[in-house]
Amino acid sequence: MDEMDRKIMDLLLDNGRLSHEQIGKEVHLSRPAVFERIKRMEAKGVIRGYGARISWEDVGFPLTAFIWIRTNTVNCNEVGQQIAAVKLEGALLESLYRVTGDWCMFAKYRLSSPSILQQVIDLVRQVPGVQNTTTTIALSSIEETEAGDNQACLLKNK
Repeated sequence: MDEMDRKIMDLLLDNGRLSHEQIGKEVHLSRPAVFERIKRMEAKGVIRGYGARISWEDVGFPLTAFIWIRTNTVNCNEVGQQIAAVKLEGALLESLYRVTGDWCMFAKYRLSSPSILQQVIDLVRQVPGVQNTTTTIALSSIEETEAGDNQACLLKNK
């Protein structure tokens, strides 16, 4: 990726619905040149998709919970895949990370209610290899970085 690709990425992070023509005007390239650069970044997997910013409360997921997960296996990838496969109406696994420190994984869930959270915890604890969990519920969001937030600027973090 060169500096021009980074400029295009910054614009897409700020607004993924910009047309190639709009991006071209911002970065002083032709629409076909922007199209080719974006197509190349998509093919390389640099751009993996486009999304929307969601008002979670408005779609029935007002609760955000973080679950720390400890496994009793050396390689917890398989356990992580099984956790990611746990599906429950009213629960959305937003992210699942392998982490360092006292815990093996960290999951962020969007949930419709505390009772759904309890069901998720029970299901996660039933996954073979899960040794322990601890859960924290978010009371509010002070700052959430999403695609579209200006602080995600690639040029500034270069």
